[in-house]
Amino acid sequence: MTTMLHFIINPAAGNGKSLRVWRRIRPLLERSGVRHAVHLTALPGETAEICRQLAENSVAVRDDRPFRDIVVVVGGDGTLREASLGLLKACPDAEAARLPALSFIPAGSGNDFARGHGIPLNPMKALSNLLDALREGRSRRIDIIRSQGGGVALSSYGAGLDAAVAAAVNRSTLKRLLGRVRLGRLAYVLLLVRVLAAYRPVDVVLEVDGKRHPLTAVWLASVSNIPSYGGGMRINPDASPDDGLLDVCVVQGITRMKLITAFPRVYSGSHTSIAGVSFFRGRRIRLESSSPLSVHADGEEVGAAPFDIHAHRSAVEIIV
Repeated sequence: MTTMLHFIINPAAGNGKSLRVWRRIRPLLERSGVRHAVHLTALPGETAEICRQLAENSVAVRDDRPFRDIVVVVGGDGTLREASLGLLKACPDAEAARLPALSFIPAGSGNDFARGHGIPLNPMKALSNLLDALREGRSRRIDIIRSQGGGVALSSYGAGLDAAVAAAVNRSTLKRLLGRVRLGRLAYVLLLVRVLAAYRPVDVVLEVDGKRHPLTAVWLASVSNIPSYGGGMRINPDASPDDGLLDVCVVQGITRMKLITAFPRVYSGSHTSIAGVSFFRGRRIRLESSSPLSVHADGEEVGAAPFDIHAHRSAVEIIV
């Protein structure tokens, strides 16, 4: 079966980084001879709509389609999440095997999906890896995180301090300015210090597969199915994208100063031994809070606690 790659690029994303990356990789793609189409997006939700239509077409024609669609996002983790939302809206779980596969050319500031799945962070190398994977037939099915309200995350959900910092990063011009000199990840660190100065921990109830855990003075609760988020922070070092389980890291009952001094250890994953950092694992995770608590999905604001999420096993095929 012939492969058809659908490249999705938002020219405005990342201060134009996605478009610059596309211009770099396009000559290599054209030399490869692989069939492809280009979708330039301009409006919020447009990526999801393109992917929904591609997925509906793939499901509707069943076995007589002359080519296989693969969605390739050139951008960041937020655009990738929007693409997955569109794909998964198109059909019931029973038809999931007919959905287009998904791949990624990193052009964001965090690119944690790429880290979690062994995709090179260099765009040219990422495209070469994709073309090799197509020739060799390499792919895998991965879990996603789904909420009871219909939301989706490919990699992480978070409540508390990390969600507040993610919101601050997304609203700030700092990320865009630092991105121009390839220091976009530094925005997270700088805004963490600013947000932390005014942030107050709250009491929560974390429910893991029906077992309730009352927790006091919680700074954050991070749920993920890959080790890193926030641009390389290995918050759940043992998380796996295909085991049907979600890993949870909770930080509670420590001082603000201890949190600041411990923060650098998250990048190596050595924070696991710090008192006040605990871990849980399960298929379904619910969190309730005693006061308002921001929530993010793959670094994008999605409201406030409570949240009720579960691992949707083998929901998406990725080309790696």
